[in-house]
Amino acid sequence: MGRRRPYQRRTGYVPYEDRRFFVDAVHRPEPDLGVLTELFIRLALERVTDARQQREAHAEPSTLKPRSHP
Repeated sequence: MGRRRPYQRRTGYVPYEDRRFFVDAVHRPEPDLGVLTELFIRLALERVTDARQQREAHAEPSTLKPRSHP
């Protein structure tokens, strides 16, 4: 039994043998290390400040107040 109609592809699938591969070089400028370093330091200091505030908010006082009545 043969086909009555010729084969027609119904999907967008392309067999591996029919695929075409290429490499395209993209040249990007070098990152500004000074700006990146400054940003990293600012973020680190902000995190340290937030952590210190949370720690101080939950910490017990280092000295106790004297009793006001005997």
